[in-house]
Amino acid sequence: MKKINALLAASIMAASIMACSLEADEPEAETPEVVESAEDNAPVDNTETATEKAEDSTKDEAKDSALAAPTVKDGVKKAGPEGQDAYFEWNSVDGADGYEVSVKSKYCEEQEYTEDASTYETTDNFYTVGAQDDFDFLIKVRAYKGEGANRTFGEWSNEAKGATY
Repeated sequence: MKKINALLAASIMAASIMACSLEADEPEAETPEVVESAEDNAPVDNTETATEKAEDSTKDEAKDSALAAPTVKDGVKKAGPEGQDAYFEWNSVDGADGYEVSVKSKYCEEQEYTEDASTYETTDNFYTVGAQDDFDFLIKVRAYKGEGANRTFGEWSNEAKGATY
């Protein structure tokens, strides 16, 4: 009986060694980490799926590529070629290729801005509005990077006020 047990143990050990060498040639699969739950001692699977990892990676990339909103200073009145101008400037945004500027204007005696905003693009961190005396302006700015369909925009800044009178 001792010989049979020894022979059986040797056979099992040989089979285990062969199985281990075969597994070493195959790529190692991710083994889920099993942790005991504190409440009911039930096993809990703490592994992420490939989809969850990809989503996390995409979120991290979006955070890395997000453009900050610039801080726009209120406009300063300056003499321009055809009258008074309102000159606005903002801080440069890291990673930005340029800026989109949204401008609303109204005559100084009007109570509200009734016209739709006009939008302009610039690579500078300033914008001058002018050639109209006695006008109020509201502008807001957002940074962008990329071109065409690949262009991404940051958040809009707070509105800044300026006037030509």
